[in-house]
Amino acid sequence: MTKNRRDINSLSQTELDDYIHAIGILRARSAADPDDPTGYDFQAALHNDMFVGPCEHGSDLFLPWHRSHLYHFERLLQESDPPRTADVTLPYWDWLHPEPVGKFPPAFALPGLAAQRNDVATDLPPDTLQIVTQETDQGEFAGYPAAHPGGDFGRLELGPHNYMHGVFIGGDMEDPSTAAQDAIYFSFHAFIDLLWAEWQRRNGAPPVTSPDHDLRGFLSQARHKVADFADTVALGYEYEYTERLKNDFAVPVPVPVERSLLATRPLSLVSAPDLATQMREASRAQFGLVATPKGGRKVVVRLDELKVPLTGSYLLHAYVHPGDVPFRADDAEFADRYGVGYAVLWRAHAGPADGGHEHGTGRDHGGEQPHAHHPSTCTVRFDVTAVLAKSPEAPGAQVLTLRYSPAPTATGQPQRPPELVREVALKDVMMEVYG
Repeated sequence: MTKNRRDINSLSQTELDDYIHAIGILRARSAADPDDPTGYDFQAALHNDMFVGPCEHGSDLFLPWHRSHLYHFERLLQESDPPRTADVTLPYWDWLHPEPVGKFPPAFALPGLAAQRNDVATDLPPDTLQIVTQETDQGEFAGYPAAHPGGDFGRLELGPHNYMHGVFIGGDMEDPSTAAQDAIYFSFHAFIDLLWAEWQRRNGAPPVTSPDHDLRGFLSQARHKVADFADTVALGYEYEYTERLKNDFAVPVPVPVERSLLATRPLSLVSAPDLATQMREASRAQFGLVATPKGGRKVVVRLDELKVPLTGSYLLHAYVHPGDVPFRADDAEFADRYGVGYAVLWRAHAGPADGGHEHGTGRDHGGEQPHAHHPSTCTVRFDVTAVLAKSPEAPGAQVLTLRYSPAPTATGQPQRPPELVREVALKDVMMEVYG
């Protein structure tokens, strides 16, 4: 029988108590035996620990891996204390909409779900709904196969997902090595899964890419391949939408537009000897745009091999504006007029050999080597078509400004770590023109 995953704010007190009760049983198992695979710590380690899992990021494996993680965790909750827990499902946190009071649903302040987080008022990501309802390309939405030329992270991950982890939520969720220790992880990712399920519904459920790929951490399970997690109903659950979600998704699906690449042009720094110097001295860098060839109907700026940082997370906001217009990112009118997008570089889940850290379970791995994790670089694209169309200046008189902002600390305090700005590095900035 198909079970419903529901908004955590819509659960009755009994349903919420049963969910917390099931999580408590899994936590108690880990307290008795940290290596119990049915305990909470081991399940968190599937995401956090470089030797047990870890999670997949930066490719088309991102969404099915996390769907698998939630599915197997949910089954453990249901089996923890039946009949009381037999119908427990993972509640989702609708972070598309701000809470009436505070940053997080009240349930996450209850014993069993409470944790230290970033309580500082923070804007939610501005483009989540647009990505789900307007992006029709599967790779751009969900990520590309590892061998795909010119593609890696999907927009849902590189924007809203990374922003929520590294900027909005904080606490354990700020770091991929500790994220799943906070129970909010499961409700946060249940909403990511809901957004994927909605995108699949809207776009005719196209076949998943990399269907035969094994999902690491789950090889002992009967379901452990990407194809096993293509359909939530086949897995025995679906999402119950609130009225506001129904309204949000009640918009037409755009007709996909085929574009052909007409030209690719490199962009050069406007001043200063190199990107690192500009970022270190001014927290931004400017590149001169070039004239587009005739027939161009879409213009995209592409950042090639942008380094995924090890020491922290940061945001890159992009703007296209006339070169003689002073840069005023803190001016809302300037940002609305010239902003073309953002990307969040969530810190890599690096193993000890990468100079990273290893929280996870704290178990002895007997000299084993950690599994590979995040790609070391990513590709970022900003569609600048609309901003160029509104501007009377020729492209050659305009600049692309990339503004660097370090993510806050885990508790939401501002920071300017010098070691992080040194990690802002890329290979090339290119302009793609499509007809």
